[in-house]
Amino acid sequence: MKKIVSFFTLICNHLFEFIRFIRFSNMIYLNSPDKLRGKIIFRYHSIEKGLINKPIRHNFGSYKIIRLLDYLHLWVNNNYSLNDTQFLSACKVLETYWDLHVKAGINIEDIISIAEYNFIIKYSKQGIGGTISLTSEEYFINSKSPFDDFSESRHSIRHFNGALIETKIIEEVIKLARNAPSVCNRQGFRVKLINNSDLVQQTLKVQSGLNATAKSVRQILIVSIDRGVFVSSSECYQAFIDGGIFLQNLLYSLHFHMIAAVPLNWSKHFIDDIKLEKILNLPKSEKVIALVAIGYPVDNFKVPISRRKNIDEIFKIINKLK
Repeated sequence: MKKIVSFFTLICNHLFEFIRFIRFSNMIYLNSPDKLRGKIIFRYHSIEKGLINKPIRHNFGSYKIIRLLDYLHLWVNNNYSLNDTQFLSACKVLETYWDLHVKAGINIEDIISIAEYNFIIKYSKQGIGGTISLTSEEYFINSKSPFDDFSESRHSIRHFNGALIETKIIEEVIKLARNAPSVCNRQGFRVKLINNSDLVQQTLKVQSGLNATAKSVRQILIVSIDRGVFVSSSECYQAFIDGGIFLQNLLYSLHFHMIAAVPLNWSKHFIDDIKLEKILNLPKSEKVIALVAIGYPVDNFKVPISRRKNIDEIFKIINKLK
């Protein structure tokens, strides 16, 4: 009887989250500033990432820019805050895109018209967005610093020099990362290293988020969680919680060991899960949380600014009883 109740609860949990996701995500509706902001960030950060490529592929992301402009106009027309950090950053990224093409003598009025450019620069001067140029030495200068400076200094790196990281060093990275907390200390996290170049490229093709710089990747870490450590229907989402905590610890550990890394999104359809399982012969008992491309960076590179929200945009104190 207890197992039947657990099975029914599991179904109800999934149904509850399904309904909430449909209602409150921006997949269907853009009827709140939070939903529209999510669309804006998704589009502008995609453009921001394109600005770090070397050489730059001019006129890239035209469809994304046109959609982003639609969202920015919608933001203004809905009378949402014109001081919002992400709205302003989006405008700044588009201004950076325009200026880059002007400097190269390339007309992009088919992507951003003069009228749209005038709209952008009304707000872009207050925004922070675009790229930061770094050397490898500058990037790692705070890798052993106090935590505030250490954490501020970590960025996702997408340009690697091709040198392989020794397995012993990666073992040291994981040894430090395993200090991550997990539900009841069950430690369901698992890490797999891909060294084979063909497997790396096949894996990146399924992930499909690192196209411009995929060829520079020689090694990938697969972060997964073993479902076997979970004991009840209420823990059906715990894999993502434990996996996310471990992933952040892993990224910090890589930075501490002066290894460049970029986490690659694995919010994928089950079809892609099956593809990756077949390519890498992964256990079906494990849920993949993320891929992490790792390596030593090139001597000079750029990273997206990736503007963070202000504290008052994410922090709230609740101290009143109903």
